[in-house]
Amino acid sequence: MRVAVVGATGYAGMTLLRWLARHPVMKLAAAVSGHAGGEPLDEYLIPSPGLPDRLVDYETFATMDPPDVVFAALSTGEGMEWFRRWLEAGVRVIDLGASFRFAEADRFAQYYGPHPAPELLAYGFSGYADDPAMTYPERGILGNPGCYPTAFALAVLPLVRAWGPIAYLVADGKSGVTGAGRRPRVNLLMGEMAENFEPYSEPGRHRHTPEMEGVSGGVVLFQPHLVPMAQGLSMTIYWPDCPHRPEAVVEVWRAFYRDNPFVFISSRKPRTQAVRETNQVWLAAARDDARRTLVLYSAIDNLVKGAAGHAIQHANRWLGLPAATGLLPREL
Repeated sequence: MRVAVVGATGYAGMTLLRWLARHPVMKLAAAVSGHAGGEPLDEYLIPSPGLPDRLVDYETFATMDPPDVVFAALSTGEGMEWFRRWLEAGVRVIDLGASFRFAEADRFAQYYGPHPAPELLAYGFSGYADDPAMTYPERGILGNPGCYPTAFALAVLPLVRAWGPIAYLVADGKSGVTGAGRRPRVNLLMGEMAENFEPYSEPGRHRHTPEMEGVSGGVVLFQPHLVPMAQGLSMTIYWPDCPHRPEAVVEVWRAFYRDNPFVFISSRKPRTQAVRETNQVWLAAARDDARRTLVLYSAIDNLVKGAAGHAIQHANRWLGLPAATGLLPREL
């Protein structure tokens, strides 16, 4: 299977390249960059037998034989003309931006502004690769979910499937600075972030909020934070007036994720360091009986399970491969 990574010099793009270079079935046909085409790839990554020697620009990529899958690690709304060309060539596209996470243009516009190519939404779909009910069309554009919604859904989706929509949840998220992208910004400099911890965005207004509400079926009050680490993501989710015990949650999780090697369920609260550079999630549950509040914990690597690894897991399933192909630690 031939694959390409477009937007190869961003954090998610470089993570894709590193993992795809070790994939036993998918072979990298091209690493594409709009600004660094022609440059040696070793300016960005240590050389590997599975990696091409050089980055290529869009025009050069257009002259190559179409791959089976394009991983588009681009900013939201970017590259829509190329998406059209890939679809016309019968290429499956996995978009790591937010352009195809919503089926409705109005929903997209509420958080991102007018969609740059609303006619392409008919070819778009989204979902979570760890959902056993996830299905894939013959071709199209898969909107890879965001990092925070992935950590949220891994904890919440099985409970919704078992018990129905959840009216109200409070989601407290904390992420390393790579979650903000690679473009330089003053507030992300080492001198600004070291020994610093800060919330950002307005409560409930973050662009990932509608993805989370699409999972829970109710209202989600979401507050994200930047923490002084490069990589990792932790979510603590509060369910007020919840009738369920942590033991019941664990039972639902274990049934939903039966035989899923990426989900670790523990009585211990998760640590981001434990899931760093893996496609795994660490889940745990607790309860404050006096306040009738269930607390869910979810930790992932924001660049792997929250982006590149999740995208490869989707591609595995879409291509009819075992979901874990090329993603398990023992294969690295």
